[in-house]
Amino acid sequence: MKKVLLIDPPFQKFMDFSKNGIPLGLLSLAGSLKKNGHSVQVLDSDYNPNGTPYPFMGKIEHYDEYLKNLKNGGHPIWEDIASQIEKSSPDVVGVSLISTKLKSGLRVAEIAKNLGVKRVIAGGPHVSIFPQDALSSPYVDSVVLGEGENVFEKALSSDIVKADRIKDIGSLAWPSRESLIGLDSYHPNDLGFVMTSRGCPGSCNFCCSEVLWGKGVRKRDISDVLEEMDSIHDSYGTNKFYIVDDTFTLGKKRVSEFCEGIGKRGYDWSCLTRVDRLDQNMLENMIGSGCSMVKVGIESGSQNVLNLMNKEITVSQVRDAAELLNKNSMPWLSYIMVGVPGETSADVDKTMKLIKDIKPSYVSAAIYTPYPGTGFSKQGNGVDFAREEANHHSMKVLAGDVPREKIVEFMEFADKYNADSNAAQKLYGK
Repeated sequence: MKKVLLIDPPFQKFMDFSKNGIPLGLLSLAGSLKKNGHSVQVLDSDYNPNGTPYPFMGKIEHYDEYLKNLKNGGHPIWEDIASQIEKSSPDVVGVSLISTKLKSGLRVAEIAKNLGVKRVIAGGPHVSIFPQDALSSPYVDSVVLGEGENVFEKALSSDIVKADRIKDIGSLAWPSRESLIGLDSYHPNDLGFVMTSRGCPGSCNFCCSEVLWGKGVRKRDISDVLEEMDSIHDSYGTNKFYIVDDTFTLGKKRVSEFCEGIGKRGYDWSCLTRVDRLDQNMLENMIGSGCSMVKVGIESGSQNVLNLMNKEITVSQVRDAAELLNKNSMPWLSYIMVGVPGETSADVDKTMKLIKDIKPSYVSAAIYTPYPGTGFSKQGNGVDFAREEANHHSMKVLAGDVPREKIVEFMEFADKYNADSNAAQKLYGK
């Protein structure tokens, strides 16, 4: 048996951004490790529910604080991480690395090694695509590529472990929420993040889901999902759940089964889906079972940009889905991305016009980031994000034809839209 400490590195907390939710991947790994007899704790060093809910321009303007604090070894966040490692006295530290947290994650590895931890294992999306970015660090002993639940023992003795894709995700232990350090400080609804499937049917060029999860979608039995939700409710008083699947509304029969089951329980829930995976009957069923919000990847109001993204939807489908959601008074969040390779200022204008026309409850705006393993990066339309993060977040667009001024105009437009939206105030209180 090993004493294991799994750590989600800090990022948003350095800028005092509000950060809710839980590191579901690490908690899933913790559940599997506990099932195999190991002692496990999980430290989410980015959890910050009382932080500031900055608007989008505010987030961009605060990014330099992260860069500065990343190098400040005396920062309270680093000191807290060191204190937690000393207190846990683990045999093994596991660090989850996404591209935005690569540098802070490697700093966590350094702290762990300097405190005498015998083995540091890195995993997560960035490592699965570029393992050398972690292995090149003298503070990382091994890396896990892919889903790590079944390969921990191998990582104790091998430098690189390539995990086979887990076919039956229903066989995995439930995420071990009880392993969270500081569990009492978590809001009950933050513990209600649930994954019912892995994978997405889409192949969007800005997303690395396919390279991580594969093209197919692997699903849990709905009965198992509902049992997990009941356990969370009974243990922590959680009444509000968020389904984190890339596209939840795949398979009308499965969605109907879920709605029937959760409707009997009276839980509030929300999910993420696509505009081409909704219809009137399904939406009525979702609303009747307690669904309070739907998040939808719109991305752009320009068909040219949607095609460049390989989004596999049309602007007409976007308008139809918006009409459906608005007609049924369903609050909904629209994800929008600007600055992709090949996009123009005229395309951004079309996006702003579309938002005004379709009236989402809230606009979640993003600047294109050239994450490794995506379709755009494979086409050569992007650079290694981890090595250019400072430039990117200074809004020097790394690819495409949209000038900085247009990006600023759009982000300010999104901030104003949300500030003026009564629905946005109800959803997020900002």
